[in-house]
Formats: sequence, structure tokens, C-alpha cells
Amino acid sequence: MRGMENYSMLDAAWRSLWVLRRRHDAPAWARLLVAASFGTVLAIVMMTLVAMIGEVGYPNWWAVSMLPVILVIICIALVLLATLRLAEIMLPQALVERMSNVRDLRAGLLLLIIALCGIVAGIAFSFRFIPPLFGFDMWASFRSTPAAILKFGAFLLVLAGLNWAWLRGRMRQQALQREALEAQLRLLQAQIEPHFLFNTLANVQSLMDCDPARAKRMLESFSDYLRAGLVQLRQVDSTLDAELAMAQAYLELLQIRMEDRLTFAIEASDAARAARLPTLLLQPLVENAIHHGLEPKVDGGHVRISAVVNAGRLEVHVDDDGMGLEAPRRTLRAGTGMALANLRARLQTRYGAGASLVLAARPAGARATLELPCAR
Repeated sequence: MRGMENYSMLDAAWRSLWVLRRRHDAPAWARLLVAASFGTVLAIVMMTLVAMIGEVGYPNWWAVSMLPVILVIICIALVLLATLRLAEIMLPQALVERMSNVRDLRAGLLLLIIALCGIVAGIAFSFRFIPPLFGFDMWASFRSTPAAILKFGAFLLVLAGLNWAWLRGRMRQQALQREALEAQLRLLQAQIEPHFLFNTLANVQSLMDCDPARAKRMLESFSDYLRAGLVQLRQVDSTLDAELAMAQAYLELLQIRMEDRLTFAIEASDAARAARLPTLLLQPLVENAIHHGLEPKVDGGHVRISAVVNAGRLEVHVDDDGMGLEAPRRTLRAGTGMALANLRARLQTRYGAGASLVLAARPAGARATLELPCAR
């Protein structure tokens, strides 16, 4: 069991090397160990390529050069990691997230410059301290051999070109993924859910004779819900205020149908309401709280939606005191179980590691927490 935990930790550390975040899930020692291991493998590969296609001027060069080269590459990898970590801490959070997801050309160029600075600093540091331990001066060799300087400059240019090609490819791939996911979302949004629609109309019809006032209120709430939904359909991005308005119309409609079995509250700061986010991120969380939490519960319960901006990040919580995460799930209509998976896929495509959706148990019920960069 302990071995599996260590493997998971090292896997998280490996993944964290390729994203920029102010707070990483993997501990620092795991990130350093993975970076050093990567540097060791890279050094062995480089030595193998030199042995295959390079020119070696002295015997036993492999045995003599292997350890210094490994230490030099490990030092470069660690200095690069430290440079990126310094950028994560000192640069604004919004800029760090843009660079991590390579959201635009300027962010990609800045990331490339920071990485090259880290590599150059690592080379300077490692050449200064590691070769003297083995009795030779790397800087003297470079100064006395103009060809070596040219090769080193060419190496940096090739490295910059490869990084640039990777950044452009990643930007293109993310753009295509985003377009495909948004097209899929629009297709799903365009299909008004028959189950919810027919249930609402059936309830209105049944109330027309016995409780006309209640039927009128249900129709008004249903109109508000459809109006808000149609507005969201026409947009790729929305504001939390618009998302909350749609959630409120949905909950008011269900409150008329469930009567005393449902109460709700919505609390959000002005800064949170003004935040921009992809459309229809909140609705699946509210529906999940109703379908899985409160509807199966005989006495119903309470739903609370709250939102704040904390350190440049938007935090949205949807709490319910229903059946909880451990309760057996009912057999629901097809597609319901895909709502949260689709939401996570949208967050991954749009924000990468910069956003998260977490479901957690509460003493009574469950909490869904949505966290993403706060944009305006």
C-alpha cells in the first residue's frame, strides 16, 4: 500500500513538472527527485548519441565523462525547476495560468524566455562548480575552442526552436479541443430536456383546476428559466451573475413543485458575480444536488449556493443536506451521469490544471466546489 502511495506521489510530481501553478499537489522532494531522474536519463541518452555519431579524442571517455555529464545535466534540470518555481511565486496568478495553458502567443513567448534563462543559468552554475571537482575547466575549454562556442549557441537555438514548435502545436491542439467541446456543449444545450419539460407542463396542467395561482407561479418561473437558458445558449462565456439567475429560476420552479421539501439560499459577493466563466458551469452542480441529494430524501432539504473571490480565484460552493455521496444512486434518465464528467472535461480544456471541481461529503449531505481563475 505504501509503495502505491509513493508511486502516485511520484506520478503527480512528474505531471506537475509540465504545468505552472502557485500551489502543487506533489511535495517538493518528489518534484526534485523526478527532475533529477529525468536529468539522469537525458544525460545517458546524450552520451549514447555522442558514442554513436560523435568524435571522441581520448580512450575511456565514457567512464571518465559519464559522472560529470550526469551531474551537469541534473544541475541544469534543478536550476530550471527553481527558475520556473520562482516565476510561479513572483508573477501574477493570472499570468502564470496563461503561461501554463499556453493560452496566447505572448504567454508562450514569456514561458520560452523564462525556460531558456533557467537553462542558461543552470549551464553557467554547473560549469562553474561541477567540472573542477573532476580536474578540468569547462569554461577554459569553451574559450579556447571557438567551434565549441558555436556548437553551444547552435544548441540553444535548436532548443528554442523545438520549444517554440511544441508551444505552437499545443496552442493549436487546445484550440481544436476547445472548439470541439464547445460545439458538443451547444448541441447538448440545444436539446431541451424532455423529462424536465414534460414534468413541469404536467404539474401545471394538474394545478390549473385545483390551484390556479400556484399554476400561474409555476408557469412564470418556468418562463424565467427558459429565458435564462436561451440567453446562455447563445453565448460561449457568461458571468456568474447570469449563472446564478438561471440557477435561481430553476430552484424557484422546483420549489413550487416540491413545496416545503425544498428551500434554498444564494450568497455571492459583487466581485464574484462580475466574474466571467464558461456558460452553464453552475447548472449541472445544482441539478446534481437536487437529483442525487434532495429528491430521494423524504423530507427534502436545503440547497445553498455561495461564491467568493479569493486571491484572484473564483470559488463557488453548492451545498445540500440531502442523501450524501455514500447513498445508493437511483436509476436516472440516460445521460445524467455524464454531466459532471462533461463539466470536468470543459474545465480541463479551458483552464488545464488551473481549475478544479471537487465533490466532498458533509456531515449531512454533500458539497461541490468549483474553483477557477477569476476573469472579468
